[in-house]
Amino acid sequence: MTSITTDAKASRIGHKQPASITRAGTPLPVREKRPAYIALGVVLIVGLAAVGAYLYTQAGKKTPVVEVVNHIAAGHKIGRSDLTTVDVAGGVTAIGGASLESLVGQSAAVDLLPHTLLQRVMVTDAPTLSSTQAQVGVEVKPGQIPAGGLSVGDTVEVLQLPDKNAAAAAASQTAPSATVLVDNATVYDSASDPSQSGGTLLTLVVPRSDVAAIATASNASLVALVRVGK
Repeated sequence: MTSITTDAKASRIGHKQPASITRAGTPLPVREKRPAYIALGVVLIVGLAAVGAYLYTQAGKKTPVVEVVNHIAAGHKIGRSDLTTVDVAGGVTAIGGASLESLVGQSAAVDLLPHTLLQRVMVTDAPTLSSTQAQVGVEVKPGQIPAGGLSVGDTVEVLQLPDKNAAAAAASQTAPSATVLVDNATVYDSASDPSQSGGTLLTLVVPRSDVAAIATASNASLVALVRVGK
């Protein structure tokens, strides 16, 4: 009996049983899920998607602003037909399209060129004439202005032509020459004269002291205008 017991112990010592045996059909252990990390991931995804959507919409967002259509010389009043609106994207400094009507009747503070986006500093509602200036209208025939005509904002020299009757009476003497009435006037407005073919009606900004002489010469059809440099 003693021998059998000893052999049984030796057998158990030589063949150790494994610490644990996974039985067939038992599910494998899994790692514990962490809900906090999952929630954080969802928040990040949603947040990044929202930021991306905002940047996309801002990149394509356009705002209507006021744009100049016609050339407007400094000091000239702005008409409705001189302006329009255009949609632009990005941080553009310009007057909003909703304010377009409020600009009509104001004056250009500087020369405004077509396709310029209008800014507040470019317009003024202050008087366009100083106390020493005046506007005077003149009527000219073809040949009394440059063949290409005159444009608003042009600087001109105003001449008084000699009277043809006086020139004929003094034919034996030295022919009279033109007299410079104003050497630096500005064309404020220009339009075709409906009363004569090829004629032009002009409004000039001139010194107040020269208005009477210019009006008299224009009434006698003795005014000629010469475009000069500024």
